[in-house]
Amino acid sequence: MDYRKRIIAAYREQAAKRGFSRVTIDDLVELTGISKRTIYRYFSSKDEIVESVVVDFLTNVSQEIEAALDPAGSPVDQISNVIRVITGNTKLVEPLFLYDLNKYYPHLWERIEQFRAERVQKVFERFFDSGGQEFFRETHPEIFTTALLASIRAVVNPKFIIENQLRTEDTIESLFNIFLYGIVKK
Repeated sequence: MDYRKRIIAAYREQAAKRGFSRVTIDDLVELTGISKRTIYRYFSSKDEIVESVVVDFLTNVSQEIEAALDPAGSPVDQISNVIRVITGNTKLVEPLFLYDLNKYYPHLWERIEQFRAERVQKVFERFFDSGGQEFFRETHPEIFTTALLASIRAVVNPKFIIENQLRTEDTIESLFNIFLYGIVKK
């Protein structure tokens, strides 16, 4: 693994446990065995490392989501696969990771919000446009995706998760279960 990837991986691992604000360059030196001078050869600042961690994370999640959208599966299977990808990736991070990102790096949090919005829109448009009528109730796609995005922003956010002592992956699963199956027992 090259230095840049090692630095990003070590920072992400520590930020997932302790939050972005608590990880220092000295921590990275200790964890990776890479000197400060070398770290600064690859990154001009801690902020650049944080941005690289977020970009790397979003790139990986995006690739996994695309793989989960296997056209051989039904739309319901595809949605389940996407939810598994998302929850699998969020298991790697504590709510503090997200909280710190939101608080100390709002421009990166906005990037995550934009990523989530684009992916949700793309995934569900794909289902509504590609004959998902046999699997889904008739609904207005824009209303569904707008309501889902508003719910994601309200519920799958660090403040809500921490205040309610929830786990991120449980929050995501519950939210999608409500949207996909409702709350009424049959």
